[in-house]
Amino acid sequence: MADTKDSRNDQADDAEERQRERELEEALERDDEDEPPLEEEETSEAAADSDGDERDEEDATEE
Repeated sequence: MADTKDSRNDQADDAEERQRERELEEALERDDEDEPPLEEEETSEAAADSDGDERDEEDATEE
């Protein structure tokens, strides 16, 4: 293939397509795996975030 802008773009597109295919194959292979358990710290942060959202909504309705 000649070294032109079009050929470089085609090569880049081909490389991106191969990368997407590899990522898809890896994701499909991991599809049957269980999710890792959440760490205790992450769980408490998620609970704190959801409590804050509810309070914000209540404050907005009172105004």
